[in-house]
Amino acid sequence: MSKQKKCSIGSVIGGILCMIFIPVIVINLTLIISTYTKPGEMPGVFGVKPAIVLSGSMEPEILTGDMILLHKTDPDLLQTGDVICYLDSGQAITHRIVAVREGEDGQVRYITQGDGNNTADRKAVRADQVQGIWRGGKITGLGNGIMFMQSTTGMILFMICPLCLFILWDIWRRRELDRKEAKHRADLEAELYSYRAREKMGQEEKEPGL
Repeated sequence: MSKQKKCSIGSVIGGILCMIFIPVIVINLTLIISTYTKPGEMPGVFGVKPAIVLSGSMEPEILTGDMILLHKTDPDLLQTGDVICYLDSGQAITHRIVAVREGEDGQVRYITQGDGNNTADRKAVRADQVQGIWRGGKITGLGNGIMFMQSTTGMILFMICPLCLFILWDIWRRRELDRKEAKHRADLEAELYSYRAREKMGQEEKEPGL
């Protein structure tokens, strides 16, 4: 394999790593900032909130370990049949609205139930608990992958190892640039030496008595 092809492959790998890491870092920073600026709410990006389903209460439509995408909604527009995600004591729950009622305080309440459950949830849901509506967007099994990435083993495999590979690639890239620069400088010096040698020989040939 030629050196030029090796360099090209290295550039492609570096570009791919940047394309992977930069969006992930930007999204993570956005989620972290959202967590601090809006306490008591699930973090989101551009109006979409990702949520990991930890139970099978919504099976078979939503499976344990799926990542669902929640969309911001006006609670007043929610109706029976909508699937919502709400916070209860800090825990995110995704269930379907089976009834809409008015509470004793005159505020609307949502009665929810998991598709896989036989009975409705004990507590009615207030409008301020609703985090978003689910419109069918999900990535099957991605939640399990994210939870694994948050474990010690997952962090080593998916964060530390790629970071080390990126650092090694960057070191190799810099050395290649230094090597190319040194070769270019050596070629220039060789060419200059050859030019001076030819010039000297020409002057000697012109001198009389030789």
